[in-house]
Amino acid sequence: MKILSPFGDKIELDNSLSLSQKVDKVSELVKEFETEIENNWESTNVRYFLDGLANYLVWHKEEEMKNKEDKEVMSVDKVKQMNSFRGKATNFTYLSEEEKASLGIEVEKIA
Repeated sequence: MKILSPFGDKIELDNSLSLSQKVDKVSELVKEFETEIENNWESTNVRYFLDGLANYLVWHKEEEMKNKEDKEVMSVDKVKQMNSFRGKATNFTYLSEEEKASLGIEVEKIA
């Protein structure tokens, strides 16, 4: 992960470290730029620097847990979308046989 120091220099942070190693690295960087952080607390550079360090810790995933999120859980927006009718969306099952044929959808004829 790349972040900008309070002076605008790019800092490369290793994503393969364990959480405790990341915490140590963040503490080291905060100590390194401590006077700049204290003196320019309201500056945009310091805010982005601290925000980047926070994201570095918050978005940590252990190697064995990567790509293991629960795929069965849907977001609130998806559930709302499934339960409500959207005017611009038309289900193919609601189309007549002529409309299906005009769209190129095969129509099964039951004999």
